Amino acid sequence: MSCLKVGHFQTLDLSSETKVVIQDQLYGSHTISEPVLTELLRSPALARLVGVRQHGISSFLNFTPSITRFEHSVGALLLVRLVGGSLGEQVAALLHDVSHTAMSHVVDFALSEPGEGSFHEVHKMRFVKTTEIPDILTRHGFENLKPLDEELYPLVEQPAPHLCADRLDYGIRDAVGFGNLSLEDAQRTIASLKAYPDADSPHRLLVLQDQEVALTFAKAYMACDRDVWGNAAHGDLYTRTAELMRTSVRSGGVREEELWKLSDEEFWAKMRMALDTNGQDAMRRLESEGLPDDNLPLSRDTKIRTIDPDVCTASRKEVVPLSNLYPEYAAEREQYIAGRRALYA
Repeated sequence: MSCLKVGHFQTLDLSSETKVVIQDQLYGSHTISEPVLTELLRSPALARLVGVRQHGISSFLNFTPSITRFEHSVGALLLVRLVGGSLGEQVAALLHDVSHTAMSHVVDFALSEPGEGSFHEVHKMRFVKTTEIPDILTRHGFENLKPLDEELYPLVEQPAPHLCADRLDYGIRDAVGFGNLSLEDAQRTIASLKAYPDADSPHRLLVLQDQEVALTFAKAYMACDRDVWGNAAHGDLYTRTAELMRTSVRSGGVREEELWKLSDEEFWAKMRMALDTNGQDAMRRLESEGLPDDNLPLSRDTKIRTIDPDVCTASRKEVVPLSNLYPEYAAEREQYIAGRRALYA
């Protein structure tokens, strides 16, 4: 099949052996012809992410759109590409989430040790070494495998509250998917993006050139956290699913390595077979009960996600945080963070 739907907003045209055409409702049409990128886009290790939803159990149960890890990975690549990032940085963006397991961040609650961090980050090289990715990178001049460490690429990863390709793509994609940002405002955000001072500087940043666009996006991002990412009802779904995942792995019914091989649907079916009657009943309740009450307390492990985008307008030579331009946004952001912390159990 030459044309493939790979996510909620995205399709790939694979009809040519030398290029891949990406159609993305947010970013438009892009033709990828660099051999390392086209080979990675066709690789089984990356293609498996088409079956892994960005929002884990929330999306699996249809409470959020079926945005996939694959389309997010491609989106991060396109953002780096749009601002003139190097080929290595584009590869790093494409591969930054390649080690996500079935159900995405559910595994963090199931198998990560306290304080360990995200499972897919901790175990990235463990997974990658079992795939064709090192050979692909080596064949195309990346013998040092440097693009597998996205922290070395400032356009791909930055600490919050700065923008980076990872944070910007999932923020825009989710904000449109959740109804918190219009498609037109999403496209204005993308059009406002640039690398500062340039895409090759050691201290490069993704910045927005329109402060009103930055404000609209920042508020939409905060709404996504309130409604889904840091929402207690969605968190309850995650913890309940994680307990079942942990039980199925520890019993041997699902091998840990299979979490990197199974799609969300395949994992769910295998977990159902691995669990006892009580576990299967718990799965049926997840499937039938609907979204829990969002007045539940927040777990202290819940991230509070907000951004303070760096802005560089035509009238300014320096980059300044959005909160410096809009003190009212600074106050709203601080109030939101304090309010979320007050919900901690």
